[in-house]
Amino acid sequence: MTTAQLLNLTPRAFNRREKTILRQDVKRFQKIGRDHGVSTFEDYAYFVIDRIKRDESGKLTDKSFALFRGLTGYFGEELMNETTLARLATDLTVTEDPDAEAVEQYWSAVPGRLLVDRFAGQTVMIADIIYTRVFVADRFPMPLDEIFDQIIDWNQGYLIRDEVETPWVIGNDIEPEDYLAA
Repeated sequence: MTTAQLLNLTPRAFNRREKTILRQDVKRFQKIGRDHGVSTFEDYAYFVIDRIKRDESGKLTDKSFALFRGLTGYFGEELMNETTLARLATDLTVTEDPDAEAVEQYWSAVPGRLLVDRFAGQTVMIADIIYTRVFVADRFPMPLDEIFDQIIDWNQGYLIRDEVETPWVIGNDIEPEDYLAA
């Protein structure tokens, strides 16, 4: 029996608007860190959680969504600096979901939601990690800082996939490279 694929991610090039959004979001969160004394990812998550607001229809306000998108961009940027992962722009298509159009519109507004290492066959769904931490906190017992460290260790071969405590990390386990001579 085969099951239908719920999400279809098609790789593509980043456009200028997405690059600008990512750059601005990262700078905004660096400034938040300086201005508010925020130093850990968990502090950033609480900063965002405390400021999330919804309109009358239950949707996130534009400012709240910008905070979520910014934390996603910042977390991804810091992870890219510590690993061999790189951003991958994708077009998202959702199938077999009554709210498919809304989901596509929502996630398409989050550039940098996916980090991959094509050579190692590793994928990290940044937006889903942040979404789970910010909006579904009771199902996310680990602080973002620990998840961050686990992803780095997994990417460098010190952990296997099953030891990374998030379902949003997919791919191959690799051997550590510290046995190589300098």
